[in-house]
Amino acid sequence: MPHVQLSAVIPVRDRSGPRLENCLRSLRWQQLDPSTLEIVITDFGSSPDQAAALRDLCERHRARLVRVDTSETWNRARALNYGIQQTAGRYVFCTDADMIFAPNFAATLLGTQARERDAAFVVCHCRDLPERLAERAWTLDDFPELLAAAPFRKATGTGACQVARREFFERVRGYDEGFAFWGQEDNDMRFRAGSAGLRQVWIQDQTAMLHQWHPSERGKQPLRKSLNDVRYHLTKRVTVKNWRGWGERTRPLGLG
Repeated sequence: MPHVQLSAVIPVRDRSGPRLENCLRSLRWQQLDPSTLEIVITDFGSSPDQAAALRDLCERHRARLVRVDTSETWNRARALNYGIQQTAGRYVFCTDADMIFAPNFAATLLGTQARERDAAFVVCHCRDLPERLAERAWTLDDFPELLAAAPFRKATGTGACQVARREFFERVRGYDEGFAFWGQEDNDMRFRAGSAGLRQVWIQDQTAMLHQWHPSERGKQPLRKSLNDVRYHLTKRVTVKNWRGWGERTRPLGLG
């Protein structure tokens, strides 16, 4: 039986509707042996009703659910770190619950790492589906239509696709959990990956990922955004972070 090659990690809170289901469905229509792709969803403090719906979704789409019982402010970095620590794949693919992936996406990730001899930090320029498309379940047959309706985002961004060897994420102790709410954790990790010697490789010329439109939460805490921006610029050159602990692992400050 093939070993798990790729572990997709998706952090969520109170998210169990059509967007997440479309994301999971697209991960299960990938053109590779399904046993080589693992899906790990981190439920970061969802309400009981949403948590129950998430359990049902994970069961139907053969995803592993990692529950974090917390009432703290949404911390995507910490949610990702909990998931990363539960992965079994050679490579970790950090992404979001509102994406739809082309059928060749996972194979492209693996092929890129093979060509780069595991020294790549793989990213992808996102495409945005328009608001006019009603939220509903999409199938593989719908993908060409969706792709045609989704132009590239003006800002490249790298948050919904960051892929590297699992050992890299372990070595740098995951995403910086000092970024709370919606932060700079993706830009920070991209910078740290470069400092650690990984080469950034873009794959949007070979495949596609589509963002499903929804109202944005990002502008609701402007003070937190400013603090995250300052933290990013002051600490992005620190490759290894989270010395007090990351995800479910704790360690006293200053100990290696």
